[in-house]
Amino acid sequence: MSNPRRSNPRAALAIVLVALTAASAGCSKSAVRETQAKRYHLVGKVVSIDAAHGTLNVDGQEIPGFMAAMTMPYPVRDTKSLASLNPGDEITADVVVTSDGAYLENIVVTKKAAPGAASPPGASSHEPKPGENVPDFYVIDQDGQQVHLHTFRGNVVLVTFIYTRCPFPDFCPLVSRNFARIYAQLRERTPRRIRLLTLSFDSQNDTPAVLKKYAHTFDPITGGHPFDRWNFATVPASELPAVANFFGLYYSFSGDQITHSLSTTVINPDGTVYKWYEGNDWKPADLITDAEQSLERTDQRNAGPHRPEHTPNA
Repeated sequence: MSNPRRSNPRAALAIVLVALTAASAGCSKSAVRETQAKRYHLVGKVVSIDAAHGTLNVDGQEIPGFMAAMTMPYPVRDTKSLASLNPGDEITADVVVTSDGAYLENIVVTKKAAPGAASPPGASSHEPKPGENVPDFYVIDQDGQQVHLHTFRGNVVLVTFIYTRCPFPDFCPLVSRNFARIYAQLRERTPRRIRLLTLSFDSQNDTPAVLKKYAHTFDPITGGHPFDRWNFATVPASELPAVANFFGLYYSFSGDQITHSLSTTVINPDGTVYKWYEGNDWKPADLITDAEQSLERTDQRNAGPHRPEHTPNA
């Protein structure tokens, strides 16, 4: 079974914080946080830097007794330290865990990336922005058909990325279950122009037959017939770098292991980005609301300004 590294601080911290000791009665909140803070030594490589949000995406080695090897974005309080970092730098740092979350401090570069070196394979510094045109990528769906994204024009499209072998229940399986819940809720309503598209980046394993079988694992939620509004497809290897880069997806293959981040995008009926989500902290209701708002705005634009009927003079 593969063992992908994950890129989700909330999912990791949900496990980490269980181990923190309870605060003693009578302590102030700040004192409790300081008392409970734990520090772990991190060794890893910089994948990407988000100076605007003060985060550092690190491909970290296993921290025994704390967390498995994984790629995840860490908040950095001393944002000035980010200016001296580059993708590919090998670093050590302290992961500081409190009851409020975790962050990095004491970042030390142990080996600089070679001048002019390319970013790590699969790294993406692009984040889909509202209004940005989505390129007309093509994928292979669960029926073995080549499908271009432009075929969904006129519909809001919810796009997310998974791979079917992902063993972590709070990662790809959670995202897929949430898509299944969205599908089920949409079927209970008056049909709207909302489509779901689950894309796999594991083209070697996730064949059309595998995708179809995977889709049917959600039959208890969907009622057994998701393909009228929910497509499962694999991104061909030749298309994957460009697709991943546009959708802000990080991935890396090492034998049977796949390291990846998460990416979910709401695409307007005109093929532009409405909203992009990094990680898995969105809820089905969030995406449904986004989709309905996108449709409302599209319909309003198509209707144009209201013009009162002209009454000729008598």
